[in-house]
Amino acid sequence: SILPIGMESPAAEADALFARAFHASPTVRASAPGRVNVIGEHTDYNGGFVMPIAIEKRTHVAGRVHREGTLCRVVSADAGDEVIVEFHAKKGTMARTEPAWANYVKGVVAQYLDDLPGGTASFDLAVKSTVPLGGGLSSSAALEVATATFLEAAYGLRIDPKGRALRAQR
Repeated sequence: SILPIGMESPAAEADALFARAFHASPTVRASAPGRVNVIGEHTDYNGGFVMPIAIEKRTHVAGRVHREGTLCRVVSADAGDEVIVEFHAKKGTMARTEPAWANYVKGVVAQYLDDLPGGTASFDLAVKSTVPLGGGLSSSAALEVATATFLEAAYGLRIDPKGRALRAQR
């Protein structure tokens, strides 16, 4: 895509955010699109089918795995300040906290713990999204799928796309 002079791509903005927050360069990048759902008349309350369609706006993540420990640090500038959220990725320690957006990352990590070495994870992750928050374009789902894709790439996991979607949905 073509960007105006002086405007960075969202992926480059995720890299820059990572460097500012963690004083290092990311080693793994992933992204996922926002989406809209096309539904017919009365479909939503009659249990009918919907047809999701990916849109051009995406959530980008840039990260680096730590081979030891359970500390995960995640930063995003999309909800205001660049606040680093910390949590430990091991079973029994993944409680919901503030800010609420970080719970989407934690939820996905919890779904992958059984597949990760020692049942734990440790990483730094920066998030940059062009999917409008709260606009009905599935910004939370984009964050979840981008996080899942990051984990799979960073830890060398092979999860089929349907399995990834189901894990992100839980």
